[in-house]
Amino acid sequence: MDNLDIFENACKYFLEKMTEFKEILSSKVDSLNNKDWILSKGSTKTCKADETGKKKRCKVGLKYHLKTELSVDDVNIIWNEFSSFFTKTYLASIERISNNEEIGRYEFFARSSVGDEVSCNIYLANKWNIPQIGLLGFVAPRYKKSDC
Repeated sequence: MDNLDIFENACKYFLEKMTEFKEILSSKVDSLNNKDWILSKGSTKTCKADETGKKKRCKVGLKYHLKTELSVDDVNIIWNEFSSFFTKTYLASIERISNNEEIGRYEFFARSSVGDEVSCNIYLANKWNIPQIGLLGFVAPRYKKSDC
């Protein structure tokens, strides 16, 4: 595994893991097979300088998104794949938020101990939702390679 304490390595790692997970979903869920996901590589935010004058950076808005209709059965497959896949990564703290499932909104989170996060949000088609799925990544603040 790359040294994930370095900003560039962590960003590369999370994009690779999100891409790998998206590909797994595309092969396991018929509704996602052969679909053109939209990728946003996000933006880098710079933190205040520390006592040495160096600044940490974080990555926000790293995202895969697709507008498509899914079923509750699809959601269950996605949850099983999400929890199985991310348990084997650096983001081993897995959580399913069930507060809004009665209105067709599903949220899954995978977090690291340092604050990195990947979430999966699914909205099923109904009068409150535009049907869609999204994977969103956040890379917690780290120093760039040149600052280490």
